[in-house]
Amino acid sequence: MHIPSEMLVGPICPVTAAVAIAGVGAATALIVKFKKFAPAAGRFALVSATVFGLQMLNYPIFNGISGHLIAGVFAASILGIPAGVLSLALVLTIQTLLFADGGLMMLGANIMNMALIGAGVGGLLRQTLIARNMNRDLATGIAAAVSVELAVLALCVQLAVSGKATASALGTLVAVHTVLAVVEGFATVVLVKACAFTTEKTASRSAYAVLSGLIVTCIAAAPFASAFPDAFEWTMVRFHLLPNAPAFTHAPLPDYVVSGISNQFLSTCFAGAIGIAVVLVIAFVLALPAARRNKA
Repeated sequence: MHIPSEMLVGPICPVTAAVAIAGVGAATALIVKFKKFAPAAGRFALVSATVFGLQMLNYPIFNGISGHLIAGVFAASILGIPAGVLSLALVLTIQTLLFADGGLMMLGANIMNMALIGAGVGGLLRQTLIARNMNRDLATGIAAAVSVELAVLALCVQLAVSGKATASALGTLVAVHTVLAVVEGFATVVLVKACAFTTEKTASRSAYAVLSGLIVTCIAAAPFASAFPDAFEWTMVRFHLLPNAPAFTHAPLPDYVVSGISNQFLSTCFAGAIGIAVVLVIAFVLALPAARRNKA
């Protein structure tokens, strides 16, 4: 669902950028102001790296289409909603700057769709359903699935405002993402249960071990990810709407390839490892001040 360069045009780019900045700013303010929203630095780093790894793994669905998890509700379930939003925003920014995964001018829209809606709105929906005495696993699955559909609907509005989609294209986009929404729901339930985290500040060692294992698994599985275009790209190509524009040209590892390594398997593994290492370090450094203040 990463929007490529020049997919959106006109006022939608500055508007989505402003919304993204406001949303990320609000999440940061909540973490700074209220101790209960500040996760441990190691926990924030591991979850963010896991989200990055999960988004690398495209899986095939049908007709030569692939998809990947957004993992917004996953992050919000473990870190809390404000930190979940920041985790997704960090991952999306690194994907753009290091790997040209999503256009630089489209970053605001990508953060709006996958961080603010995927983690923020999805996390709020999960909390609301649990507060109404719905089974926690069912609430998690429904919220994760709905978060994907809401993100796609936001994307459809952005495309329509940009004049880049017909009714048929938008209908197809929603339809193909419905399958991904179902997968997101089931996968999120499994992942959250496997990690055995709550939004409390304490966590078991086994949960950290599971997150670490997921990260290693994502790196090892990256070369085996589906090469099919994802649901968004497939739809845009089918309706001849995908722009022929260069991605972020200054990205050092475009398409998750390390120049100088001829073996594709090793190149992809190494690129994934670099991305996860960068996410781990930056996430830990960013979360450390709030975590220290919270501990004190």
